[in-house]
Amino acid sequence: MKKSNFKTYLGGLGAFISRQGFLPANFSPLGAFGFFSNNFKVYFGSIILFDLLVGGFYKGNLFTYLGFSAYYIMGRLAKNNQTKQAIYLPIASLAFFILSNFGSWYFWYPHTLTGLLTCYIAALPFYRNTLLSDLFFGYGYLWYKQYTKNKQENKLKNWSLGEVADIQLGKN
Repeated sequence: MKKSNFKTYLGGLGAFISRQGFLPANFSPLGAFGFFSNNFKVYFGSIILFDLLVGGFYKGNLFTYLGFSAYYIMGRLAKNNQTKQAIYLPIASLAFFILSNFGSWYFWYPHTLTGLLTCYIAALPFYRNTLLSDLFFGYGYLWYKQYTKNKQENKLKNWSLGEVADIQLGKN
């Protein structure tokens, strides 16, 4: 198995495990994992596996799944541009909030302006945790990527010509 595939599956397992209830409600690396993952199947597999084994299904699942898709789509739009990633991640979090709670409103609230507002206002505490976790795990991942990149660049800058020659000759 390739190292990148191993990391992806490990990330999916981590996202699945994080939803087992030992973190505050809606505080999980799942959104950030979907945003940064290049494997839609592993990302969605961890979501569906959780729903099959733990969470269950309900009428509004389609809207929730559309919300989860927003993370993956926004991550693809941001590509590897860290500035875009930093901007698009909270937008993905907001898209998840809007889409998933639209499903809640559609299936469980009166189809009135008051019903819509009541639904979204009731969901704000959950959104707070979702946004905070996306920022914590997502920006933490961006920081880690930048830190390891800087560390590698500094290592390369500090190499002597002799060390580079040794590496090229296979002595190191």
